[in-house]
Formats: sequence, C-alpha cells, structure tokens
Amino acid sequence: MLVTLSEILKDANERHYAVGAFNCLSLENVMGAIEAAEELRSPIILQLAEVQFPEAPMEMMAPLYLEAAKRSSVPVCVHLDHGQSLETCVRAIRLGFTSVMFDGASLPFEENVDASKEVTRIAKAAGVDVEAELGRVGDSGVDTADVFTDVEESVRFVQETGIDALAVAIGNLHGHYVHTPQLNIQRLIEIHEANQLPLVLHGGSGTSVEDFKACIHNGICKINVATAIQRGIMKRINERLAQKPDEGYIPLKQVMIDASREVVTEHIRLFESDKRSPLLTPPLWGE
Repeated sequence: MLVTLSEILKDANERHYAVGAFNCLSLENVMGAIEAAEELRSPIILQLAEVQFPEAPMEMMAPLYLEAAKRSSVPVCVHLDHGQSLETCVRAIRLGFTSVMFDGASLPFEENVDASKEVTRIAKAAGVDVEAELGRVGDSGVDTADVFTDVEESVRFVQETGIDALAVAIGNLHGHYVHTPQLNIQRLIEIHEANQLPLVLHGGSGTSVEDFKACIHNGICKINVATAIQRGIMKRINERLAQKPDEGYIPLKQVMIDASREVVTEHIRLFESDKRSPLLTPPLWGE
C-alpha cells in the first residue's frame, strides 16, 4: 500500500522503532526489498537520491517504485532522498512521490530555513510530506560530522519550516565508513526532547548495533541505508562468479534480488520494525 512518510513514521515515533529507507537503483533492489518487508510484516521506505539519477533516472524509477508500493501487502512510502533544489523536489512531487527531502544543510541557517519552508509550502499543497536536514552530515573517510545539529536552532527550524521529519547530524557519515563513527547520543536525546517530530539518521551503513539501538530508542524513526545494499549485492555476485564464471544473466538477476532481500531483512530486524504491520493484501512477490 502506498502511504505518506507521516503515516509510516507516526507509529514508529509512538512505539519507538525505526523504518528502514532503502536506496534502490534497480528492479532487483526493489523486488528484494519488498520481499523482505512482506516476509517480516514491516513498513518500508523506497528512496532515490538526486546524486543517483545518472545511474537510476528518477522518471524511469518512479513508476517502478510506485507500482511496487501500490501492490505491496505492507505500507510503503516512496521518497526523494537528498533533493538538491526546489525544482528537483517539484519533479518528484509531479511523478507521484509521497515525500521529498530537501537538503539545504550546506546553506547558511537562514537560507536553509527559507528554502525548506518554500519546499514544504509547495509539497503540502500536493499532499506530500517533507524531510529536511539541519547540521552537516560528514562524508566517509572522516571521523566526525562537520557540524552537529544545534538544539535551539532545531526548534526554530522545525517551527518555521513546518517539515514532517528532521535529519540530524550527530556524528553520522555518508558512504562506507573507514572507522565506526562515535555518535553523540546525548545530543540526539536533547534534540528529541526539544522537538516532538520524527528524526532521521543518514549514513546508516556501518553504524554499530549499540548506536543503532540507542538512536531508535531516542527519537530516530527513519534510517537511510544505501551502501550496505550495494556492497551486499557485489559480494554475492563476486561469490557466484567465482564458483560459476560462466553464470548466465537470469541467475545473476536472482542473486541480486536475494542479496537485496538479505540486507534489507537484516536491517529491518535491527531497526525493530518487523511484525509492526499486518498484511493488507496478498504479498506482491513470494508466497
């Protein structure tokens, strides 16, 4: 069932679990992710980041995401990840995405507020939810985020923009971690206590189990996962080709589906979102 971000995160916020937001770049990714969600009775978020458009154009991926969501037996949100401009967010809205993220974290605070507020105004008119980011999430290869989210600024940001979910910077990093990050859980607790809306953790791949648990029990309701899926697929493909160098195309497609399902299954259980959703319709793929 296709739902909005708010519909998915409301229950997560109330019952203290997190919903996995998985960057899917192919049909095989989507099939594996939906299979895992249906098997575990978990809500799920399918998302695509603007930086991934060259490999997975949004106009081509949107129909796949939306059809999978509509036919799924569990709630599925279709989300634009890290939209870099108002124009990109509007494109996603027109394509049917049920939520968009505007990433103005690199802008000065006032500019981020103004831009996020405008995106929210337009999105709300179309019935679409909005995620925005405050603070600076670092990149892989460095040990900490450039700037942690400021608690007082977060309150003003949320109030002035009207967003539905806030991505925070507490030491998390994008990409493949060189070192396991040390997350500032106390800062997360302070942000959560000051703002009664769902919080989002970017850079989910590589975070320790302990930090994941601390995050989801202190306000994080959405966790982004991209690198782990890509690495999981490559690992399984390399293993299969090492065993069968002349493996055919169709079997390799199944390897990609299975690998996607394995990674998503692992994260759904880690985020404690399994068994949170009753089956709404017969499963799309599988049983």
